[in-house]
Amino acid sequence: MRLSIISLAFAVIIGLVIGLLLQSPDTVPPAIKPMAVTTAQNIATSPAPAEIANIDININNIAQKLQQEIEARKSLQAQVAQLDKKITLLEKQNVTQTEENPTTAPHNTISSTRANSTWFNQQALIDAGMDTAEAQQLKERFEKQELETLYLRDKAIREGWLGSARYREELQKLEAQTSNLKEELDEEAYAAYLFASGQPNQIAVQSVLSGSSADNSGIQPGDQILRYDNQRIYNGRDLRSATTQGDINETITIEVMRDNRRMEFYVQRGPLGIRMTPVSIAP
Repeated sequence: MRLSIISLAFAVIIGLVIGLLLQSPDTVPPAIKPMAVTTAQNIATSPAPAEIANIDININNIAQKLQQEIEARKSLQAQVAQLDKKITLLEKQNVTQTEENPTTAPHNTISSTRANSTWFNQQALIDAGMDTAEAQQLKERFEKQELETLYLRDKAIREGWLGSARYREELQKLEAQTSNLKEELDEEAYAAYLFASGQPNQIAVQSVLSGSSADNSGIQPGDQILRYDNQRIYNGRDLRSATTQGDINETITIEVMRDNRRMEFYVQRGPLGIRMTPVSIAP
């Protein structure tokens, strides 16, 4: 009897131990809870369908704008190429200057002393009596401006604003760097500078209108106009400016070079009635 009670008690103790072991937290799979949390986090951070649709729309809009920009740039490049060709053709044309419309035209060089292989003929200044150091300084000044002009034109072509108001303004700023030379140098030195840099330094009469002021005074085709009312004339702009000054009823003098002789005529102020062409005369 006593042995049975002991055996029963021993069995109860073993059962309690087994029950406690079965309820231990070590028996719970460790991955179940984290997996559930991770899944919940993924669901919470996933974008909604509406947000995905908005992202797709924004991407499509950006792609369309980019394609439009590419097409616009291609069109602009084509226009710039055509404009560059037109400018090249205009530069090659020999346009005759008239008194009423003194457009820029290629000039005639009436001398063989200017070497065609040089961009700036420094020797022409020295031959005209200028100091070598001053001639060198003018050469450097001219060539610097020429380089800046080339780079300006290249930039304008690349960026698509060649021929625009911006291009003209930038070009005028560069030209202003040498515009003071006319005041810095005396008349003969400035004429020599124009010749050395390949620019016209005189204008020649190409033809004369019958009954005009020039015709009545005795001016003939081939005459090179040196002065108008005692103002030195280097190009058509100078002559047009001089003829529009003062009283149109007054009589003024005009000095010309004919067959290497200086001649003076009297004309009424105002349009001369001539067609002229720019020339470059060696000093």
